Amino acid sequence: MEPSWLGAARVLFVAGKGGVGSSTVAAATSLLAARNGADVLLVSVDGKPGLGPLLGGKPLTKDDQLLRAFSASGGRIRGRTIPPDQAFGDYLDLKGVGSILRRAASAASLDTIAASTPGLEHLLVLGKVKELDRSRAADLIVVDAPPAGHAAPFLRSASALQEVVANGPVRQQADEVAAMLADPARAQAMLVTLAEETPVNELVELACDVDDRLGLALAPLVVNACWPDRPELELTPATAAKRSGVSLTTADRAALTMSSRYGWHRLQVQREQLARLDDLLPLPRIVLPKLLSPRLQAADIDRLADELAVEPERPR
Repeated sequence: MEPSWLGAARVLFVAGKGGVGSSTVAAATSLLAARNGADVLLVSVDGKPGLGPLLGGKPLTKDDQLLRAFSASGGRIRGRTIPPDQAFGDYLDLKGVGSILRRAASAASLDTIAASTPGLEHLLVLGKVKELDRSRAADLIVVDAPPAGHAAPFLRSASALQEVVANGPVRQQADEVAAMLADPARAQAMLVTLAEETPVNELVELACDVDDRLGLALAPLVVNACWPDRPELELTPATAAKRSGVSLTTADRAALTMSSRYGWHRLQVQREQLARLDDLLPLPRIVLPKLLSPRLQAADIDRLADELAVEPERPR
């Protein structure tokens, strides 16, 4: 099943605080779209090569490679990274600079130019994404954006450079990227968090920045790694055992009491943070389960893709 939010834009930026699983969500979203027949290009901005094997392919590189194909639907997932130096070289190619000059400029000039033009590296990468969208390189481009502390500067780079560059090729690139970000049919942002205080705080800040300053439309929020809500944890193990007709040893009761208290505390934190999201950021959201695998496997991505194939919950 394809949820309505999945085909709403051609470029989907997936971002969240480091450690919340935004890269995993980007991979699962790519898988879901490809299952439904889309030609998907997964772009890792931070160059995380491990996304490739999780989707059935080799580690990601700057070259476009096939990761997985679905004969039944006709969909497929391709993956690549976009290093700033490659984006710079591609930009010079686009502007008609010859190959020898392009290689020299790419090797010697990017660090110098970027140091004197804050935000330029981000703009070059976004410009490459914009060109991929413009050329219809895929039905859906899923961009695994930098972590939240860097996601805002990454997405803001075009508007920031518009404020300081009056004209010329950099201003043109900034204008074109800003136009892509402001068009909800072309680009949206899917923000990912855990049901914990600091990730929720950073998510709310990033969402306001993205929505208010950039006009970048927001896809449903994703709350990752949620524990199943089990009201029975409010019972003491002794009470639960009595109701079930089970006898507990002293050692069993002590171990179960410690475990249930931990579980009850985790659920209380989770409930509080979901309620905070309802109040602070009342947007549709998708809740993903906590995976118990010690190390993420391809089967886990398949399960998360199944969980994403729903219409999002509305705030209570």
